[in-house]
Amino acid sequence: MPVVLTQRTWHDDPKYLDREGVIYHYPRQYRGRIQDFDRFVYYRPATGAARGEAKTYVGHGILGTSFEDWGRSGHWFTDIAWYEPFPRPVPISDGAMYLETESVRPPQFQSSARPIRETAYFRILMHGDVSAGREFAPPLTTESVLATGYAPLLATPPRDELRQALVIPEGTGYVPSGKALPSVYESAALQERARKDHNDTLELIRRAAVRLGGQCWYNNNIDLFVQYGDRKLLVEAKSLTDPRQSVDRMRYGMGQLFDYRVRYQAKIGGAEPVLAFGAPPDRETAWVSTILEENGVAFIARNGDHLLPLNARAESLDICR
Repeated sequence: MPVVLTQRTWHDDPKYLDREGVIYHYPRQYRGRIQDFDRFVYYRPATGAARGEAKTYVGHGILGTSFEDWGRSGHWFTDIAWYEPFPRPVPISDGAMYLETESVRPPQFQSSARPIRETAYFRILMHGDVSAGREFAPPLTTESVLATGYAPLLATPPRDELRQALVIPEGTGYVPSGKALPSVYESAALQERARKDHNDTLELIRRAAVRLGGQCWYNNNIDLFVQYGDRKLLVEAKSLTDPRQSVDRMRYGMGQLFDYRVRYQAKIGGAEPVLAFGAPPDRETAWVSTILEENGVAFIARNGDHLLPLNARAESLDICR
């Protein structure tokens, strides 16, 4: 059943770790209303809304998988697998009735997740100039791009200032800038940041760097830039809750590392690329360590509360000792 999700425009320190078009964060009482792979519509409340967007529907999409927030008890995350903003905001009423309820009865705006009928969903899409056929076109989702490999942006790629990592931030660590939304490729990478094994892996690396007298930074793209002594590392971490995904995670991580080394050359020039998994790969895909070695990438994995070097380049890293 389609669902309407309240989505504020977060720019400061939000109560929830939503990132529009990327991930939805919500309390447990909405768990039964937000189902994996359902369709959704974003509703923009008046608080913090841009001019012309207050109390309107601003876009539609498809939900991805859900997982419990390991950092906040009683909360959940749901990935946004695909999202498309409406060409223009859709008013909540057409003058005769509320689109969401298909009656003169207003929606329960105090609820941030509201299941709606199929007819109401397509009525909102119609007012948003989106055809019903568009709904069934096979969109490029965050799940499909992880399986096909990272694709750098062809236009002028966005750059983001590095922020010091005194701790690894909860959620995606993404800081919105303006109205531009992350691409589906960047959304796929950001969604991984909210996973526990991803966060734990980066925290182990950060602590190891601090023990070595070093410092760490991150931004909307780079998971971790590490500097200690004369050594600089560009770290891309990959969640690995399913060992069968090792090859896909390797390909995606390599693409990001090579892209970011070029995109941020002025800031991180000379940094050694490091791919870090949230768990060691299984035996069937252990050969990824050789591929990474041949491409000049150190390969490490979190093994409990330790960092495990998985190829020769990783053996030379002080953070693994």
